[in-house]
Amino acid sequence: MIKKILLTAGSIVLVLLVILGVHIYQVTGKGASEGPNWSMGKIEISDQPDLTRLKEVQDEYLDKPYIRAFRVNRELGHFILLYDRKQISGDELAKDLGEKLQINAALYRPSAEELASSCPAIPKDSFTYQLGSLFQSIFTKL
Repeated sequence: MIKKILLTAGSIVLVLLVILGVHIYQVTGKGASEGPNWSMGKIEISDQPDLTRLKEVQDEYLDKPYIRAFRVNRELGHFILLYDRKQISGDELAKDLGEKLQINAALYRPSAEELASSCPAIPKDSFTYQLGSLFQSIFTKL
């Protein structure tokens, strides 16, 4: 009975690893993607915008085809937008938002140290990070 459970669990893990490998290969492929190229950008603001005007601008942006999400964090002073980079750049978004809300707005750019640390949500000593690094090293050599 235990042997059957272990074989089933092992098979499931193996299938999931194969699916993960195929997914990573597809995501890191060299081909140009068709359709939108969604990017998440953080736009930092120095002033607190008017709430009524902010809601109007947020609704206006969400009606645009190249904006998929628009989140506001007034306490920390930033917006998070999911936008199509093929249609508009993050700098253009920040400039436009700053003009519409009459505030100083700039696209956040991580430092070289932050970029080198990869994903800050996953510790480098975790199994997930190690497994992802293994697949990344395999597929970047292909």
